[in-house]
Amino acid sequence: MKKFSLLLFTALVAFSISAQEVQNVSQGTVYLKNKGSDNWYMGLGGGTNLYMTKGENDADANFGDRLGWMGQLEIGRWNSPNWGARLVIDGGQINFVADGLDPERNWVGGHLDLMYDVTNAWGTYNPDRVYSLVPYLGIGYMYGLDGDWKKPNPDGDMFKSQNQTLTYNVGLINNFKLSNSVALFVELGWRVMQESFDGSPTSGDYDYDSMFTGTAGIKFGLGGKQDFTPAELMDYNLINDLNSQINRLRAENEQLRQRPESCPECPEVQPTVTEAVYVPNVVFFRINSSTIDRGQQVSVYNTAEYMKANDSAKVNIVAYADRQTGTPEYNFALSERRARAVADALINDHGINSDRISIDWKGDTEQPYAENDWNRVAIFFVD
Repeated sequence: MKKFSLLLFTALVAFSISAQEVQNVSQGTVYLKNKGSDNWYMGLGGGTNLYMTKGENDADANFGDRLGWMGQLEIGRWNSPNWGARLVIDGGQINFVADGLDPERNWVGGHLDLMYDVTNAWGTYNPDRVYSLVPYLGIGYMYGLDGDWKKPNPDGDMFKSQNQTLTYNVGLINNFKLSNSVALFVELGWRVMQESFDGSPTSGDYDYDSMFTGTAGIKFGLGGKQDFTPAELMDYNLINDLNSQINRLRAENEQLRQRPESCPECPEVQPTVTEAVYVPNVVFFRINSSTIDRGQQVSVYNTAEYMKANDSAKVNIVAYADRQTGTPEYNFALSERRARAVADALINDHGINSDRISIDWKGDTEQPYAENDWNRVAIFFVD
């Protein structure tokens, strides 16, 4: 028992420390690493308990007479949308009905738990979800006191010849979110302790007693961020395409570098002034995103500069979504968001008048490129 207790306690402490040093990963999704001060909360609640032994169950007593009261204070932190840890300090009164036991016994204690959010782990993470189901598993300690909150053996040392025990704790937490920082909870728990904790002689038939608990209360965020932000991973096909363009330009520059600086035998050519010709720009997007990446903002900038140099020019922005991901309805809405994002960038970031900009979106009904990934795009057409 002691070896298992030490192993479980070590695992819980190691998780709470190491989880702060790695990226948050949930259901295959990578989340941005939050600060150490984020995702902490405090909970306060109270409820009832029911002590379970053979003597208690066989006693001739009403169910209500066996119920005691308890309260708890907890402090915890979610290290990812799925996993968290908490420390619970609790205490209360146990009502005994078996013969030969004090009818009332008080106790204080606590337990360290590992929490697992089933709703997020088996579903999709949603920071605005109202209800979540959270099982927990942990190890704890209980110290028994008499009805006056004093040591049951007043002549003994504080931790010698007293009623005390390690506990193994499991349970279910039902969270009901009211706001980003406030939630209600209803918790059902079960803890196992040494048989001698109730003060009865050890019978030899059972090694452990147990206690069911039921509590309800409120939780508060302790400042800082309380949710998690999915990391927007780069589209590697897009990166490879951009690298190919860079390599092509480098090769062209190398060819130009190898040309002679002067050509005495060549007739001098008078420079001619030609009217600027606009070459359509494109803005590529990551999958399921309408955010303009930093590397794509140059296309918006070039179009804005052309329009500033040509006062009569107008631009039509047409956005698309790739056909191999998402439904047609979702892709249609996604392409609209992409078109509006590019138009907003021209207006808000570069000062182009909105009267000179029109937008259109095609969803996946049209695919301007044969390469599927390239169709996550918005294309500028200038009149």
